[in-house]
Amino acid sequence: MQRFLIAPVAVVVTVATALLGGCGKPNVASVAVRRENQDLRNKVAELERREQAHLAQIRALESNATTVPSLPSERLNTLFTTHGLRFGRLTGGADLDPKSPGEDGLKVYVVPTDGHGQPLKAAGSFVVEAFDLAQGDNACIGRWEYPLDQAAKNWFGQAMLYTYVLPAPWQQQRPGHEDVTVRVTFTDALTGRTFTDQKVVKVKV
Repeated sequence: MQRFLIAPVAVVVTVATALLGGCGKPNVASVAVRRENQDLRNKVAELERREQAHLAQIRALESNATTVPSLPSERLNTLFTTHGLRFGRLTGGADLDPKSPGEDGLKVYVVPTDGHGQPLKAAGSFVVEAFDLAQGDNACIGRWEYPLDQAAKNWFGQAMLYTYVLPAPWQQQRPGHEDVTVRVTFTDALTGRTFTDQKVVKVKV
């Protein structure tokens, strides 16, 4: 009788040991691959930021956009200067006129970023353009300029905000579709370099 009971008990112990062993040890190879992928993504993002900064430097030199002496590249690399732009998630259609119900323009949340992709309070001027690409030849539906002094008035650095907030009321032409492409061009006042980024946002037609 004892001989027949020992075999099932041994099987249960073996199965339990295998299950516990499988759950207790992480897949070392999988963890290493994920870590390597994250490292590669970080390197790609850093290279893209460097490329943006270099292209902006070339554009500034070609156009002589700055009225102050341009610093050499090796000097600029040691300073906290603009290397790119980042849109805020709140960018999109907005009710700019409390007297009129509904959306009557855009609010663009955008902030310059440094060489590490971190938000940077950099002085400069902005140009915002909006496109309804579904309209074909009449895709451009607005263009708004914010010179240096006006842009400075639209900086918010408190109440959970650290960004420029640029209001863009609709002009003569309004969007006919809910998907609007917003393109922002920022000219850095310190270096004269120009940065451009764009984002597709939702509006209420």
